[in-house]
Amino acid sequence: MTSLGEQQALALREWQWLFVPVVVWVVLTVLAALAGPFETYDSLTFLPRLAYWALVVGVSVGIDAGFRWVLRHWPIVWRVAARLGYAAVLGAVIHGINSAVFPAWTGWGRLFWLVMIVWVVAMAVEGMVALMKHVTLANHADIPAEAETPAPDAVFQQRLPHDKRGTLIRLEAQDHYLNVVTTAGEALILMRMSDAEMELAGFAGLRVHRSHWIAAAQVQDVNRAGGRLTLLMADGCTIPVSRSFRSGVDAAGLLA
Repeated sequence: MTSLGEQQALALREWQWLFVPVVVWVVLTVLAALAGPFETYDSLTFLPRLAYWALVVGVSVGIDAGFRWVLRHWPIVWRVAARLGYAAVLGAVIHGINSAVFPAWTGWGRLFWLVMIVWVVAMAVEGMVALMKHVTLANHADIPAEAETPAPDAVFQQRLPHDKRGTLIRLEAQDHYLNVVTTAGEALILMRMSDAEMELAGFAGLRVHRSHWIAAAQVQDVNRAGGRLTLLMADGCTIPVSRSFRSGVDAAGLLA
C-alpha cells in the first residue's frame, strides 16, 4: 500500500506530465502568432494566424510527446536516428494542414522542405536535451551522496523471512526461540530475548515481561483489572506487564 506522501508525489508527476506540454503549446503558439514566421504574418490576420499556429504547435507537441514516450528507453544514438521518422510524420501532417489553409501550397518540393526543417529542429532539440543531461549528471557526480541512516531495527529485520519483514509489533520468548510478530505476520527465530533487546536498543520498544517485548507505538490500549496490568497490541494480542517491568512501562509514557 502506498503512503500518502508517495501518492502525492505520483499525482505531482502526473500533473507535471500534463502541465509542461500545455505550457509549451501556449507559449510557442502565442510567440508564433505574434511573429508570423514562414510568411503567415502576411497571409493571415491575427486571429486566424493564432488558430493556425495553435493547431500546428499542438500537433507538433503531441507527436513529439508520443515519440519521446516510445523512444524513452532507447540510446541517444538511436533516438537521433529515429527523429527522421518523426520529421517525416510531422512534416506530412503540417503539409496537409498547409494545403487546406493555403491554396497555393502544393507539390512534393514543399513537403520535402518541411520534413528537412522539422528534422533539423528536432536534431537541435535532441542535442540540447543530451547536453543538459550530461551537464546535470556531471554536476551531481561532484556532490557526495548523503549516507542514508539505517532504521533502528534494520539488522534485526534481516533475521526474518522476506515475506515477514514489516513494522515490529512484539516479541515473545518460546524456549530458545523468539516469536516475532510484525505487520507482515509472524516468524519463529532462534535467538535469546536478551540478545534481541541489545540488537533493538535504538528502537522505541521495551521489555514488559520476562517473556514479552513490545514496540511502544503498537500499543492500542492499557487495561487495569484487579491489580493486573495488560497491554492490547496492534495484532489483537493482550500482553501482561509484570511488576518488575512496570516502572519501565510507566517511564515510556504508556500509562499516562
